[in-house]
Amino acid sequence: MLIDCPNCAAGFQVPERLLRDPMRPLRCGQCGTVFPIPEPPASEPEPLGFHTPEPPPAVDEPSAIPMAAPDDTQPKPLAEQETFSVIAHEASSRRLRAAWAASIVLLIGGGLAAIIRRDALMEAWPPATRLFAALGLG
Repeated sequence: MLIDCPNCAAGFQVPERLLRDPMRPLRCGQCGTVFPIPEPPASEPEPLGFHTPEPPPAVDEPSAIPMAAPDDTQPKPLAEQETFSVIAHEASSRRLRAAWAASIVLLIGGGLAAIIRRDALMEAWPPATRLFAALGLG
């Protein structure tokens, strides 16, 4: 709701949730004036020329949309639904295990490469010398 300060006429957008309690005073952020929540403006009457459009006339023709057979509207048997969800769960579980295995292989491979090529690594990045010395590989 847009509220104007009665002292300095500064306008502020105040959320409706803060205006639920009518006894709560408001404070202007510019001049610091404390004032009560103003009464909401009365709703304006509808303009004189406004009218509601009439609905279109009813058509007596049969519907062009074919009706579904009663069997099509029935849900699938529970056994079919469970089978699909079990298969989907197993497939995602296999992919997750494969992703974890690939991550572990990459970490081990990176660690072995760093140990095997530690001389080149220590030459390129001197702080690595302290790391390998702490591990007893320096």
